Amino acid sequence: MDFLAFFSRNFVMPLWARREHSNYLKYYREMLKTQYYSPDVILADQTLKMREVIYHAYNTCKFWQERFDSLNLKPDDIRELDDLQKLPILTKTDLRMRLDDMISSKYSDLSKLTRFTTSGSTGVSVTVYADEECTQFKRAATLRSDEWTGWQRGERIAAIWGNPKLRQDFFGIIRNLLLERYYTFLDTLKMDEQSMDKFTKQLLRYSPGMLFGHAHSLYLYAKYLQLKHPDVKIKPHGILSTCMVLHDFERKLIKEVFDCRVTNRYGCEEVSLIACECELCNGLHVNSDALYVELLDKSGNPVQVGEPGFVVVTDLYNYAMPLIRYNIGDSAIWTDRKCPCGRTLPMFERIEGRVADYIVTDKGEYVSGISLTENFACQVDGIVQLQIIQEDINKFTFNIVKASDFGESTIEQISNLVNKRFGSKAVFDCVYMEKIPMERSGKYRFCISKVKKDL
Repeated sequence: MDFLAFFSRNFVMPLWARREHSNYLKYYREMLKTQYYSPDVILADQTLKMREVIYHAYNTCKFWQERFDSLNLKPDDIRELDDLQKLPILTKTDLRMRLDDMISSKYSDLSKLTRFTTSGSTGVSVTVYADEECTQFKRAATLRSDEWTGWQRGERIAAIWGNPKLRQDFFGIIRNLLLERYYTFLDTLKMDEQSMDKFTKQLLRYSPGMLFGHAHSLYLYAKYLQLKHPDVKIKPHGILSTCMVLHDFERKLIKEVFDCRVTNRYGCEEVSLIACECELCNGLHVNSDALYVELLDKSGNPVQVGEPGFVVVTDLYNYAMPLIRYNIGDSAIWTDRKCPCGRTLPMFERIEGRVADYIVTDKGEYVSGISLTENFACQVDGIVQLQIIQEDINKFTFNIVKASDFGESTIEQISNLVNKRFGSKAVFDCVYMEKIPMERSGKYRFCISKVKKDL
């Protein structure tokens, strides 16, 4: 039993929020109501927020002023949500090439902003800044959807994640123990039998309120328990799957092994939570409190219900770096079904994109493609975009789109990471391209393994 959960939920969280001057709990309580507002009220609220962001972006961001002026548009020309279609799509290239010009002049001190650097599902590393109010609002939205899993605020969280980072100073340890409640990690960069055994012992010692992780990583761990420890019973209150497509066969096995429903979430570093399943797992509710989402075809036109479309997002809260009609790089499908849960937020039927292969090393370790991309795309200088292909157990090909600062140090950094992640026997070739080819689905596969695996 988690005796600290009640204390954390009712005392630590409010006191810590007051200490940090954060309004996230206030926003969280408001969102418990807004998720049931009528669709007309939700649209009206989004329209008002959109107008405010448009005016702010035009008046304080060089990038947006130039974009509007080049089209002979003024903020007053964007009055309704449909008017956003007058603006071109914002791309990852825009973020990479015009980062400084996209930051609002009212937020010139970058040290006071939260910085997100992400490889994204396409392997393109981009940086986004968010102001504190935006960060806390998104924190509240995430907390609301966390509880849809069956987990309650303050309960322990175990994570299957790549590159886990926890502050090891005294203040950081206390914060995590009493507030964040992450108590154990299974690193997806090294999912060998020894590390999974250790993780299992931790889960048996302290039962998690929530098991959180990459979709396929959760599946791999569930498969491991099924094969190696079929009698072990670990039953969290909720399981939260994120970062890649959760396939039906993966959900089925995870649910069977843990005797717990699996909640599917979709989001990205640039805008945080985009959509999440509720407790009925009947489609994904869009985070309309913080975002306005469009699904577009290849011509840039809105798709019909039931048709796949590219996810394009307007952030309604990030005033430090306004993101208007930003192409996430994934695809999804709208549904017009009404969820029996009673929530009136717009819904995705499902997410179509973001499938990542796993690489297996000669030591039998499974390495998450998403975690690898975070390593290679974010830690190696001189790369615009990359794709990792495992040709054989110790042979790799890196398809690379060079940046202007690509050089010998880039190859050295890649070599060091290959040795660190895949072992001393691993060799690699670099293939240089102007553009990484897309799949027929319109997606990039940033990590492809041709090695046969029993998954």
